[in-house]
Parts: sequence; structure tokens; C-alpha cells
Amino acid sequence: MSSRRFGIPSVRVAQATGHLLVALAVTAPSAWHPGRLPLGTEPVATVPRFNLWTLSWTADRLPHGLAGWWDAPIFWPTTGTFAFSEPQPLTGLAFALARPLVGAAGAYTAVLVATVALNGLAGAALARRLGADRAPAFLAGVLAQALPFAMEQLGVLQLLAVWPLLAATAALLAWAEEPRRRHAVAFGLALAAAVGTCGYYALLYGGIVAVAIPLLADGTWRAGWRRRAAGAAVAAVVLVLLTGPVAIGQQRRLAGHRWSDATIWAGSAPPSAWLPGGERWPGWPLVVLAAAGLVVARRHRTTRFLGALAVAAVLASLGTRLSVLGVRPWGVLVDHVAAVARLRSPYRAAVLAELALVGLAVPALQALWHRRGRLGRAGAGVGVALAVLAASPGAGRLVEPAPEPGGWAAWLEDHGGSAPVAFLPFASGRRAADFEDTTVRMLQALPTGHPMVNGYSGFFPDDHDDLRRQLRSFPDERSVAALQARDVHYVVVASSTYDRIDERIARELGFTEVMADDDAHLLRMPTG
Repeated sequence: MSSRRFGIPSVRVAQATGHLLVALAVTAPSAWHPGRLPLGTEPVATVPRFNLWTLSWTADRLPHGLAGWWDAPIFWPTTGTFAFSEPQPLTGLAFALARPLVGAAGAYTAVLVATVALNGLAGAALARRLGADRAPAFLAGVLAQALPFAMEQLGVLQLLAVWPLLAATAALLAWAEEPRRRHAVAFGLALAAAVGTCGYYALLYGGIVAVAIPLLADGTWRAGWRRRAAGAAVAAVVLVLLTGPVAIGQQRRLAGHRWSDATIWAGSAPPSAWLPGGERWPGWPLVVLAAAGLVVARRHRTTRFLGALAVAAVLASLGTRLSVLGVRPWGVLVDHVAAVARLRSPYRAAVLAELALVGLAVPALQALWHRRGRLGRAGAGVGVALAVLAASPGAGRLVEPAPEPGGWAAWLEDHGGSAPVAFLPFASGRRAADFEDTTVRMLQALPTGHPMVNGYSGFFPDDHDDLRRQLRSFPDERSVAALQARDVHYVVVASSTYDRIDERIARELGFTEVMADDDAHLLRMPTG
């Protein structure tokens, strides 16, 4: 039965299917192991497990109307802890729809693959807006599915979501050409989707596009400024209505939190990173295609806009390492704009430079496809294939989300309540690798309904380092006092670190052993 009978053009179905197949290929073999999490280039499973926990928390709160969503059950008794990292509400909603069908890990994989497929569809839509026919547009979409930065960050789910940025750029170009209200609405919706998938990207995109957008203006803008202003207002209203509660809620709960100058410096790309072979170098195939497209469409204002977008993104990626006449522009922003001070890694602006390169490559793909016959079409296909290979696609190592917990989890769940729990040993430092076991416990503890003293996120509570030092010598009077001060009722100690000496001291301090197995010892805190 033809898909046209349902009002869906078969060409679009074929295109969507093609981008889905590409997504399966560049994330392989994730789809064949839906019960495992892909690490990409991540050395440890901390971040993928944390993202699975993030999506699971949102899915758990949806049936309750998201009541208590900001007060995630970590870092007890600190409130608003879900604001300490990317909340990803839109991604969490998609995850919640998939989880009942394929389980938590399967839903994570489905969301990941769908995100990469959407990158392709949005990239193709941008290419169509730039004047490409369907075949070259599809090839441009494939380039968007294998951005080198995104493939490098495949283990960090939110950094894969570039489709809202591509969609926003397509809508912006449409609005620049003709300021219709629907283009303004589309731009606002795309920005809202960016906030809902990766607020980090949304903030970077907004600032960098603001720098490049004057290059889209022409003589018609002055005559139609009222219509332009009305469209901008419509986009702003759509954005605020859809994202205001999340964006404002997160920023309010992050008041007083910012990254240190040393951390932002470490997260800024050195200029050498953009040289061939450097960490931010996007690869020769993409650079050559973009350069060719720049030559082909050099007189178009969209080309100037995309070129400015690429340059601005590269400069932004340098962060506080960029100095102009002794002034560090990013440092000035950090000092005066609280949201920018919470961006730990300016180098992530590299994804916007690569996005712009995809747009610049579109005229070259179009010219090859239509002006050079079979040889040109083969060249376009080979160029895109080489760009994909240069991005080093693939899921990387696959890991279990979390092993089945010992009897402590079932006991806590059966006994209900919301008594706080501490999981030991506590993370030994602040590196992601130090929290690999913590994220396992976060996933295991979530169904129990008991909040944790422990946790992992982008930011940490002010007293987190103090608590680490206090619990380092557990069990002793100092650690007991620290736990009692936080009203902790139970302690779960990994059996691999709990020896007979610890058991004896714990009994002398008044701990009661509720149960023990190969996974952990569940202890009730002493009273009084």
C-alpha cells in the first residue's frame, strides 16, 4: 500500500528511513545491544549512567505532574539538585514514552539513535533551505549526522542533540528571506527544543548567532523593520512560554554557583587545537567540501552568515584563552553574565563551527550532483563518506547500565518511607572516574524512594568536599556525627570494602546490621 494514501510523500519516508539507517550505522553496534550503554570516547561509564538516571528521574516524575522534579533524591538534604546539571526535559519525555516498551536501557538507546536520525533530517532541511535538491540535501544531512564533535561526544547524550540548532538555523534563514510569522514561530520552537535537549548548546547558539545575524540583513530589512520586529517578538514569546519555567527555574536554583577561572581555562580550546590534526580539527573532507561551497556561493548572504557563524564559533571555543589587545572577551562575559560563568567548557562551541561547515558544504554538493554528471555524483558521495569516516563514528565500549543490587534495595523499597541513605565508600575526588560507583548506586537506589547523601552532577553542594573528608575514615565518631547531622537513617557499605574490623567498630559505635550479602551491608544508624 502506497504511503501516499496516508498523505505522506514516499520520498520523505525514504529520506527519513535513510537517515535512520545512517543513525544505526554511525552508532553501531548500540542498536544490536539495547540493554547496554555506549561510552563513545568516554573512558568510564559515569556520564552515560548519569544521563540514564537523569532521564529516568524525569520519567518517574511525569505521572506526578513533575511535582518535586527539581528536588532530585541526591545530595540530601540539599534542595533543587536536579538543576545542577542538564535537566533535558524534552529528551526525558521521549525516554518516558519509550521506556514501557523496551525498558530503561533500551529507551536510552532508542533516544540516542533517534537523536542522530533527527540530526540528519534537520541537516537535510537546512540544506533544502539553502537551495539543495533532495539528493544533495540528503548527503548534507548525513554530514550533520556525523559531525566530528558529536561523534566524539557520543557517550554524552545531550551533546549529540544538534538537530534543534540545525532546525533553528533553517528557520532563521527562512525568516531572513521572508519574515513570515510561521518562520518566526519555527525559530522559537527550535530554540525551545534546544533548551529541552541541551541548554548548554542553546546558550552558546544564541550568543554566537547574535554576532552573525547582521550579515543576513539587506536593504529590505529597513523598510520592513516593523514586520521584522514583530516576528522577533513572536519567536521570543514562543521561546519564553515553552522554556521559561525550566530555564528560569534552573538559573534561580544555581544562584551563587559558577566555575572557577582555572576550570574555564582548562575547558577552553587552545588555538593549536584547530590546526590540522588538532583536537578540534573537523577533518580534511568536511573542510574541503565547505571551502568548495564557499567558493561556489561566495556572493550569497547566507554564505557570509554561515562563514561568520563558523568564525564566531571558533573564537568562542577558545574561551578565556582568547585575548584581544590584552582583553579576554570571554572573561568579561564570565564576570558580567552569570549564565556564561556556568559554562565550564567553551570548547563545545566547536559543534557550531562544524554545523556551519555543513551549511557551507551544501552548494558544493549541489554543484557536484548537477554539474559534473556521474563523476560529480560519485565525488559528492565519496566526499561525504570520507567525512563520515574521518569523524570516527561508532558506539565505543558498551557497558551494563548497573548490576542488579543486593538485598538492601528490595529491603529499602519494601519498608517505604523517605529515610535518607548514605552509600559508602564515598567518591574519592571530583573526577568523573571517581563517581563511577556512585552513578551505579544512583540507578539502583532510584526505585527505592529513599534520597541519597551521595550523588553526581555538573555542580556539587558547597559542603560536598567537607563530607568527603568526614566520611573518609568511616566508621568512626567523626563520620557518625557527619551522617547524623544530615539525618541519615541508613548506610549501605560495599561488601568489598567492609571487613571484620569495620564490622566490630560499627557495632561498638551503635550501628545495627539489617542485612548483608556479596553486594553490600545495610546498616541502621545509631540513635541518640
